[in-house]
Amino acid sequence: MPLPMKNPQSAIHNTQSSLEYAYRLLAQRDYSERELSSKLIAKGFTKEAVVRTVTHLKEQKYLNDIRLATNQSERLNAQGFGPKGIKAKLAQKGFSSQTINHVLAANEAVDIRASAQKLLASRFSADALKQPQTYARAFRLLLRRGYSQDVVESVMGNAPSDE
Repeated sequence: MPLPMKNPQSAIHNTQSSLEYAYRLLAQRDYSERELSSKLIAKGFTKEAVVRTVTHLKEQKYLNDIRLATNQSERLNAQGFGPKGIKAKLAQKGFSSQTINHVLAANEAVDIRASAQKLLASRFSADALKQPQTYARAFRLLLRRGYSQDVVESVMGNAPSDE
Protein backbone atom coordinates (compact mmCIF):
# COMPACT_ATOMS: atom_id res chain seq x y z
CA MET A 1 0.00 0.00 0.00
CA PRO A 2 1.57 3.33 -1.00
CA LEU A 3 2.20 5.95 1.63
CA PRO A 4 -0.17 8.90 1.51
CA MET A 5 1.38 12.05 0.14
CA LYS A 6 1.67 14.90 2.53
CA ASN A 7 -0.75 17.64 1.86
CA PRO A 8 1.25 20.76 0.90
CA GLN A 9 -1.46 22.88 2.51
CA SER A 10 -0.85 21.21 5.88
CA ALA A 11 2.87 22.06 5.59
CA ILE A 12 1.98 25.68 4.90
CA HIS A 13 -0.48 25.64 7.78
CA ASN A 14 2.17 24.10 10.04
CA THR A 15 4.69 26.78 9.01
CA GLN A 16 2.14 29.54 9.45
CA SER A 17 1.20 28.27 12.88
CA SER A 18 4.84 27.95 13.91
CA LEU A 19 5.48 31.46 12.60
CA GLU A 20 2.55 32.85 14.57
CA TYR A 21 3.73 31.06 17.70
CA ALA A 22 7.27 32.34 17.15
CA TYR A 23 5.99 35.91 16.78
CA ARG A 24 4.14 35.56 20.09
CA LEU A 25 7.31 34.31 21.79
CA LEU A 26 9.45 37.07 20.29
CA ALA A 27 6.96 39.70 21.40
CA GLN A 28 7.79 38.77 24.99
CA ARG A 29 11.60 38.69 24.71
CA ASP A 30 14.46 37.96 22.32
CA TYR A 31 15.47 34.37 21.70
CA SER A 32 18.54 32.84 20.12
CA GLU A 33 18.00 30.65 17.06
CA ARG A 34 18.66 27.56 19.15
CA GLU A 35 16.32 28.60 21.97
CA LEU A 36 13.50 29.44 19.57
CA SER A 37 13.98 26.21 17.63
CA SER A 38 13.82 24.21 20.86
CA LYS A 39 10.63 25.99 21.92
CA LEU A 40 8.98 25.32 18.55
CA ILE A 41 9.98 21.65 18.53
CA ALA A 42 8.75 21.26 22.12
CA LYS A 43 5.43 22.74 21.00
CA GLY A 44 5.15 19.93 18.44
CA PHE A 45 6.07 21.59 15.15
CA THR A 46 7.98 19.56 12.58
CA LYS A 47 11.68 20.13 12.04
CA GLU A 48 10.95 21.33 8.50
CA ALA A 49 8.47 23.91 9.79
CA VAL A 50 10.93 25.04 12.44
CA VAL A 51 13.74 25.44 9.88
CA ARG A 52 11.46 27.44 7.56
CA THR A 53 10.24 29.59 10.45
CA VAL A 54 13.74 30.34 11.76
CA THR A 55 14.99 31.10 8.24
CA HIS A 56 12.06 33.44 7.63
CA LEU A 57 12.59 35.24 10.95
CA LYS A 58 16.32 35.65 10.24
CA GLU A 59 15.56 37.13 6.82
CA GLN A 60 13.13 39.55 8.44
CA LYS A 61 15.78 40.44 11.07
CA TYR A 62 13.63 39.27 13.98
CA LEU A 63 16.31 36.73 14.89
CA ASN A 64 19.91 37.85 15.12
CA ASP A 65 22.20 35.82 17.34
CA ILE A 66 25.09 38.29 17.03
CA ARG A 67 22.91 41.21 18.18
CA LEU A 68 21.40 39.21 21.04
CA ALA A 69 24.77 37.82 22.19
CA THR A 70 26.30 41.32 22.05
CA ASN A 71 23.49 42.73 24.20
CA GLN A 72 23.80 39.91 26.70
CA SER A 73 27.59 40.28 26.75
CA GLU A 74 27.28 43.99 27.55
CA ARG A 75 24.75 43.25 30.30
CA LEU A 76 26.98 40.57 31.81
CA ASN A 77 30.00 42.87 31.65
CA ALA A 78 28.01 45.55 33.48
CA GLN A 79 27.18 42.94 36.14
CA GLY A 80 30.89 42.33 36.68
CA PHE A 81 31.54 39.21 34.61
CA GLY A 82 34.90 38.74 32.96
CA PRO A 83 35.60 37.25 29.52
CA LYS A 84 35.57 33.62 30.67
CA GLY A 85 32.34 34.14 32.61
CA ILE A 86 30.68 35.85 29.65
CA LYS A 87 31.80 33.05 27.35
CA ALA A 88 30.35 30.42 29.70
CA LYS A 89 27.04 32.27 30.11
CA LEU A 90 26.65 32.75 26.33
CA ALA A 91 27.42 29.07 25.71
CA GLN A 92 24.85 28.17 28.35
CA LYS A 93 22.28 30.25 26.41
CA GLY A 94 22.94 28.14 23.32
CA PHE A 95 24.98 30.48 21.16
CA SER A 96 27.42 28.87 18.74
CA SER A 97 31.13 29.08 19.47
CA GLN A 98 31.51 31.15 16.29
CA THR A 99 28.98 33.71 17.57
CA ILE A 100 30.60 33.78 21.01
CA ASN A 101 34.08 34.29 19.56
CA HIS A 102 32.79 37.07 17.30
CA VAL A 103 31.20 38.88 20.26
CA LEU A 104 34.24 38.47 22.51
CA ALA A 105 36.55 39.72 19.75
CA ALA A 106 34.34 42.80 19.37
CA ASN A 107 34.51 43.35 23.16
CA GLU A 108 38.30 43.48 23.28
CA ALA A 109 38.08 47.25 23.66
CA VAL A 110 36.44 46.76 27.07
CA ASP A 111 38.92 47.45 29.85
CA ILE A 112 38.88 44.15 31.73
CA ARG A 113 40.88 45.48 34.66
CA ALA A 114 38.50 48.43 35.09
CA SER A 115 35.54 46.06 35.03
CA ALA A 116 37.14 43.85 37.69
CA GLN A 117 38.01 46.88 39.85
CA LYS A 118 34.44 48.16 39.58
CA LEU A 119 33.05 44.81 40.76
CA LEU A 120 35.58 44.69 43.59
CA ALA A 121 34.73 48.23 44.73
CA SER A 122 31.01 47.46 44.67
CA ARG A 123 31.44 44.49 46.99
CA PHE A 124 34.37 45.26 49.29
CA SER A 125 35.81 48.35 50.98
CA ALA A 126 39.55 49.02 50.73
CA ASP A 127 39.88 48.48 54.48
CA ALA A 128 38.07 45.13 54.32
CA LEU A 129 40.47 43.91 51.62
CA LYS A 130 43.34 44.35 54.09
CA GLN A 131 42.00 41.37 56.03
CA PRO A 132 43.28 38.02 54.70
CA GLN A 133 39.90 36.25 54.75
CA THR A 134 38.13 39.07 52.92
CA TYR A 135 40.99 39.35 50.44
CA ALA A 136 40.67 35.61 49.71
CA ARG A 137 36.87 35.90 49.25
CA ALA A 138 37.33 38.80 46.84
CA PHE A 139 40.01 36.90 44.93
CA ARG A 140 37.70 33.89 44.54
CA LEU A 141 34.78 36.10 43.50
CA LEU A 142 36.76 37.58 40.62
CA LEU A 143 37.90 34.13 39.48
CA ARG A 144 34.31 32.81 39.62
CA ARG A 145 33.11 35.74 37.56
CA GLY A 146 35.47 34.74 34.77
CA TYR A 147 38.53 36.95 35.17
CA SER A 148 41.90 35.36 34.48
CA GLN A 149 44.26 34.85 37.37
CA ASP A 150 46.66 37.42 35.88
CA VAL A 151 43.94 40.08 35.83
CA VAL A 152 42.83 39.20 39.37
CA GLU A 153 46.37 39.38 40.70
CA SER A 154 47.01 42.72 39.01
CA VAL A 155 43.78 44.21 40.39
CA MET A 156 44.09 42.74 43.88
CA GLY A 157 47.78 43.44 44.46
CA ASN A 158 49.71 41.62 47.13
CA ALA A 159 47.86 39.56 49.71
CA PRO A 160 47.77 41.05 53.20
CA SER A 161 49.82 39.30 55.84
CA ASP A 162 48.21 37.43 58.72
CA GLU A 163 49.98 39.57 61.29
